[in-house]
Amino acid sequence: MEIDYTKDKVVSFSQYSMYKSCPYKWYLQYVKGHKDDTPNMHFVFGTAMHEALQHYLQTMFDTSARKADDLKLNLFFKESLIKEYQKYKKKHGHFSSPEELNEFYIDGVSILDWFKKHKRGRSLYFSKRKHELKGIEVPIVLQPIKERPNIKYMGYIDLIIYDKRSGDYTIFDIKTSTKGWSKWEKGNHIKHQQLYLYKNYYSKLFKIPLDKIKVEFYIVKRKVLDFDDESLKSPHQAYRVQNFKPVDNKKRLREANEDFTSFIKECYTVEGNPIDKEHERNISKACDWCEFGRNRELCGASLAPDEKFFILG
Repeated sequence: MEIDYTKDKVVSFSQYSMYKSCPYKWYLQYVKGHKDDTPNMHFVFGTAMHEALQHYLQTMFDTSARKADDLKLNLFFKESLIKEYQKYKKKHGHFSSPEELNEFYIDGVSILDWFKKHKRGRSLYFSKRKHELKGIEVPIVLQPIKERPNIKYMGYIDLIIYDKRSGDYTIFDIKTSTKGWSKWEKGNHIKHQQLYLYKNYYSKLFKIPLDKIKVEFYIVKRKVLDFDDESLKSPHQAYRVQNFKPVDNKKRLREANEDFTSFIKECYTVEGNPIDKEHERNISKACDWCEFGRNRELCGASLAPDEKFFILG
């Protein structure tokens, strides 16, 4: 399915996720046109790490693991990190320090070295003998609501692996994290819905039965405990990779579809125009990191309590 940018409205999971976390932030950005695009090193690091891991796996499946191991992957990662940083620096100026940049680079090198050498990093999940690579950054474009032809969903699946033994497809979403996902993050249903939508839409587009598609988060960690530390409670704490499979059943898939289409109906007209109505604020700790939350004129949710009262009334 093609997107006609002269008339189509593109919606994404990131829009939906923003709306679910704070409808007012979505309103400011997508209705009023304000942008909260303040860069940070976590985002820059995540993009560079995605590119490095995907480059390695593409080479491995296209040629061989030996060829992939021979790649100058650390240099590739460094160049990707610098390129991504420079892209934001042009607009925002320096937003990090040489010390922080070097720390993120060293963390990335540690992840990549561990990924190549450790069974839980590569060979357990990505074996050329057992698996086929079906796609990297696979574009997903479709019409979520039949009656709204001008509204198109667009997303990109990080990685799709086919298991030759079982005939199953696994959709992997690569996430970067400082120390791995906590119980709170694992229990965050909105995060899971990204994979549920991918599964629903991939099945629909490529005519693959839902029961033959699995979903999994592949989480890489910047910081781990020293494996040789005698106080280490579990060797899992030293793993650079954490795998998490959200509950995957028909009910969750149906709820994801219904919730996403409800978002579209609440926020866009039939023609695909954003509905200009002010949504409620969802005030939380996240406001402290939101550019709007720190902006007195737009929101001010992260200001001092007396200032909040004056603004939010």
